[in-house]
Amino acid sequence: MFGASGDSPSVQYSHNNLSFLKPENIKDRDKKPSDHDDYNPRTVHIPTDFLLKQTPAQRQWWELKSQYFDVVLFFKMGKFYELFHMDADVGVSELNLVYMKGETAHAGFPEVAYSRYAATLVEKGYKVARIEQTETPAMAEERIKNSKTKTTKFDKVVAREVCQVMSKGTRVNTFLDGHNYEGEPSYLLAVIEKPGPKFGVSFIDTTIGCFNISQFQDDKNLSRLRTLCAHYPPAEVLHCRGNLSQQTMNFFKASLPGVKKEALRSGSEFWDASKTLKVLAEGEYFVENGETRMSSVLAKYLDKCDTLGLTASSEG
Repeated sequence: MFGASGDSPSVQYSHNNLSFLKPENIKDRDKKPSDHDDYNPRTVHIPTDFLLKQTPAQRQWWELKSQYFDVVLFFKMGKFYELFHMDADVGVSELNLVYMKGETAHAGFPEVAYSRYAATLVEKGYKVARIEQTETPAMAEERIKNSKTKTTKFDKVVAREVCQVMSKGTRVNTFLDGHNYEGEPSYLLAVIEKPGPKFGVSFIDTTIGCFNISQFQDDKNLSRLRTLCAHYPPAEVLHCRGNLSQQTMNFFKASLPGVKKEALRSGSEFWDASKTLKVLAEGEYFVENGETRMSSVLAKYLDKCDTLGLTASSEG
């Protein structure tokens, strides 16, 4: 199916002519323009009138793309993963896939090749989302039959969800991987800074699922932060937007030039200590035999006066 030649890469596909994707018109999912201080480049606004003109499956794709604009979507359809529009361009240029015929950019591959293609894009610096069908056609029919509200043609498409987002810093083995990944440790580093400078860091080696957390006072040369990054070179860095000093930003740019750095919004994307502790408590991550046993590593950063473990120590 995907071995036949399609249109040549010189064809002007439909997504290249969409006005809302032009650099001067682009907005995030909350309709903030790209020059707004709180613009989120990981999302994109898709006009409602455009969505209403799409087929049910294409509307579903665009709605997911609006939430994962900076991610290549591997969109499951039957026994194949399909790539559409700008993602198809990536598949053709980076994976040597071929375009299918038509004015819509479209490429794809059999599901058995998922691991190989996903790993290739991740190694090239892309983020990849695996989108799976989460119901069968029969289940979709039953859902529509039991619906208490009026249904449209868009309700008839089978449900699909993002089941995994993978990047260099979050790569893990899944049941779809045809081989065990035995590469070098891949560290995902999250860092926050206070005047001093004082740093709070958390990093995980996703290849073995080992978390590390720490906080430390540094000198004007950032000696400790430099040592940390030398011993545990991150594949990806997460930080709170507007938090890091110019000196720290300059260090990351100069010393980790090929490493992806993501500035996350405070509160909603980059959680503070209170929200993190609340989520851990409500999720019962440390409950054993009906009793909460907080990790000894985390416990030393908690306020000793709060027996519920929901408050960080003021000494941090």
